[in-house]
Amino acid sequence: MSQYVLIKKLNVQNANAIAGLTYGFPAITHFLGFTHALSRKLPSTLNVYLGGVVVVSHKNQVHARQPKGWGDFVFALTRNPLTHQGKTAPINEEGRMNMQISLLIEVKGLVAGDTLTEVELKAQLNQLIPTLRLAGGQILGFESCELLNTEEKQAYAVRRLMPGFVLIDRHEYLAEHYEQLKVEQDDACLFDAWCDFVKLTYRASQTESEQAEENSDTETRAIKAQWSYVAKPKPGYLVPIATGYCAISPLYTSGEVANVRDNTVPVTFAETAYSVGEWLSVHRLSNIETALWHYTDNHPWYIATTNNVIQPIIDPGFIDSEAAFNPDDF
Repeated sequence: MSQYVLIKKLNVQNANAIAGLTYGFPAITHFLGFTHALSRKLPSTLNVYLGGVVVVSHKNQVHARQPKGWGDFVFALTRNPLTHQGKTAPINEEGRMNMQISLLIEVKGLVAGDTLTEVELKAQLNQLIPTLRLAGGQILGFESCELLNTEEKQAYAVRRLMPGFVLIDRHEYLAEHYEQLKVEQDDACLFDAWCDFVKLTYRASQTESEQAEENSDTETRAIKAQWSYVAKPKPGYLVPIATGYCAISPLYTSGEVANVRDNTVPVTFAETAYSVGEWLSVHRLSNIETALWHYTDNHPWYIATTNNVIQPIIDPGFIDSEAAFNPDDF
């Protein structure tokens, strides 16, 4: 049975609200990076490391405003101090937000019944969590840090996370819609399928009476239409998310690329990978493992998912993966 650490109601301020082409919530890679950093800082004597993470959002507020009281929202930016020359400092546009979340982090290597290690693990986490940043934001505090090592504790803890919404992966929705879109449109691309989950679409249609008037008077140019909302390809609270990275170049040997952070390891260039996620109310979460985010390494993809990849990951089509990467060369 899997064991989890529950970091309940973690308050973060000035977290990054922009993730590539999306905004409104940090990328899932931020939470996996936080878990990885937390795991690396644990003492090696514990023989415990942290794995995947479940993200539950309780409330959040994007730092945005309407300059005229109506219209489009813009990010509320900080006013920086004057420069040494007494001039106004330049403003770098940043999207920030405050959020209250709970994290269920998978614990590996912990022997059941080892109470000494459990006590030491919780003590270390209580000390380390306030010292880290999450999605670039400052951690103001959290309600509690608990170890869930039985099914009864896990079920009880999930119920106590309400009200809240858990983010799960819906990449299979994107794959299904993309295949359907290619049948309907020969020139459809994956970005078109992804945008169908993002954009708000209305479609105009004519009534029978208006069509009759149009047929009787061909000179009439002004035609009234009935506008109706076009539903998204799949039901649910679906949102665009950034889930990882995709390599866009071959894998270069160590030292071949100049001015890199670490010239002792191979280097490849990558871009953000996007997918579709769904916010579910916590009461619909029947099993913690179904919402557990973890990385999947399948070159050229390095992405986060919440379940085993049932359908094959979409081939990017612009990389010869065999030419780009050969594990036997390293």
